[in-house]
Amino acid sequence: MKKNNWIYALGSLVVIGIAVAVSAFLMKNQAQPKKSTEDEQLLYVKVDTVASKKMHPSMDYEGRMHSYETVALSSEVSGRIMEGEVPFKEGQSFDKGDLLIQIYSEDTRVALTSGKSNFLRTLSSILPDLKVDFPDEYQKWKAFFDAIDVKGELPPLPEISSEKEQVFLASRGVLSEYYSLKQQEINLTKYNIYAPFDGAFQKVTQQVGAIASPGATLATVVRTDKLEAIIPIPPEDARWVQPGIDVKLTGNNGFSQQGKVTRVADFLDASTQSVSVYVQYIPTELKRFKVGEFVEATFQISKKVDGFTIPREALVDGTSVYTVEKQRLQKKPVKVLRKMEDYVVLSGLENDSQVVVESLVDVSVGQKVNVR
Repeated sequence: MKKNNWIYALGSLVVIGIAVAVSAFLMKNQAQPKKSTEDEQLLYVKVDTVASKKMHPSMDYEGRMHSYETVALSSEVSGRIMEGEVPFKEGQSFDKGDLLIQIYSEDTRVALTSGKSNFLRTLSSILPDLKVDFPDEYQKWKAFFDAIDVKGELPPLPEISSEKEQVFLASRGVLSEYYSLKQQEINLTKYNIYAPFDGAFQKVTQQVGAIASPGATLATVVRTDKLEAIIPIPPEDARWVQPGIDVKLTGNNGFSQQGKVTRVADFLDASTQSVSVYVQYIPTELKRFKVGEFVEATFQISKKVDGFTIPREALVDGTSVYTVEKQRLQKKPVKVLRKMEDYVVLSGLENDSQVVVESLVDVSVGQKVNVR
């Protein structure tokens, strides 16, 4: 019995020894946790020092070049359309004063010449009576008679000196014939349509040889020596734009020239909810924008603002920015003075404070950071 107890005790000691040995081996070979360093948890951010100053911020927007004037040419008289001094074709350019369209008027011209001949006959029949009844007025009427050219424009009617003289002339039909002929002269000028400016035919709705009707549109012309860029601008930015400020216009090919704001619409475009700004542009002889061309307009704002600039991507939720204070990330509200294409002008931060100038993702207020 005593022998069995001794065997049990010895076995227990062996088991305990093995357990202790195994435990010691496991503890010795257990992986030690890596010591986290403070530096490995830091976020590096790019900052700039706030320094508010007076500035003239610029704005960049896109628009399209339009003709300063677009005119629909219509005929006030009827007749066959004849070609003028330039081809009556779409895209054809012309200079101011060129004869663009003429309506056949030979029959009207002949009728006017005939009317002037009859008027001369009327005057010749009253000259003897004028010499007798109005000797002091005879010479001016004789000079008027001699100045009339049946193929030229009627000279001005002599001044009538008395009521008796006026009654005499009216009773002989002189006044009615004269003003009837002047009306025909005016009508004759309507048969020729001259260019009101340097431009080009944008659209031709009638052809040479067709019959023009009074009031019918013959063609549409656009002015090319004076253009106008129409730039849609958000209402909050339009308040900065005033007539007279300079604008840099840049085309797709990099060509740029100066323009000037002539007017700002006092209403919103219903389709774009923007304000139209009109920029006048005078083309040069060597190179010029064309009607319909897209341009980028850079407005140099005349009113100074007191603020600082950061990249647009650094603005948080449109109203805040991240700052760094004592190596801790903070979020501060700011006032947006101007939004540009690549940056914004802000106010609301103290000078010499550090503002983050890059976009941050998955960060929290109070997080420890290092600046770079």
